[in-house]
Amino acid sequence: MQVTIQELKPRSTVVELDGTTASQVNAIRRTLLADVPKLAIEDVEFHLGPIRDEATGKDYDSSTSMFDEAIALRLGLLPIPTDLGEFRRKADCTCGGAGCPHCQVMYSIDRKGPCTVYARDVVPLGDASLATLEPNVPIVRLGARQALLAYATAVVGTAREHAKWQVAQGVGMFPRMHVKIQKKADCSEACLKRAAATCPVNILEVAGGKLSVTDEVKCIDCGACEKACEHGSIQIAADEEDFFLRFETDGSVTTREALRFALKDLKRRFEELREAIQGIG
Repeated sequence: MQVTIQELKPRSTVVELDGTTASQVNAIRRTLLADVPKLAIEDVEFHLGPIRDEATGKDYDSSTSMFDEAIALRLGLLPIPTDLGEFRRKADCTCGGAGCPHCQVMYSIDRKGPCTVYARDVVPLGDASLATLEPNVPIVRLGARQALLAYATAVVGTAREHAKWQVAQGVGMFPRMHVKIQKKADCSEACLKRAAATCPVNILEVAGGKLSVTDEVKCIDCGACEKACEHGSIQIAADEEDFFLRFETDGSVTTREALRFALKDLKRRFEELREAIQGIG
């Protein structure tokens, strides 16, 4: 298998996999979707009862316009930067699941109304680099005399458990398309120009009475050019061994680290399967 990076950004990437099969690429796609771990807020402890502002002496009620469960859900969906080399699941941590800096992160929220509570108000207790990645996401609006005082705990999980732990989104695979042009005797230049004009990604051009492809990789297999050329001079075929894998992340893990983890995890599971099969009989 030959791997070519077509595009590599922290939150989006396109990888070409040549010399493989659709099932193998789909295995990588499914692993990216369900098995790459990340930090997400799991437990939220809300303060109950009145809250006094020591600076002004005013009393506030620890209530909001939303149920606590709804606020906790919103907090759980906030993306948190995750170093896969540092953080691990509680079940795999040396602390035995009791909770330590290697398996959980604590956050606090202390806001008094009237105001809007944003993701930037979810403050990490300790390492400031663990602040949420989208600071301007609104959480809840507080009215006069309302306050929100809460402590949240983020732990490592995967999307198999809940969607809030899903690192990769928009994970798609598609084969490389080959545009074959063989001009028929009864196909006129006007027919070729008409076919080129129908291409939505503008990869066909006519020059000197000949039709050519400028960038075959951009072909989306819509079939518009095939239909426009009624003489059958254009044929589009999918490569059965060359695929593109495209995906994005929420920023908690870079696309490079997400893909690297997915490949290692897939290899580990296949090794376990091989050893299990060998142990039969």
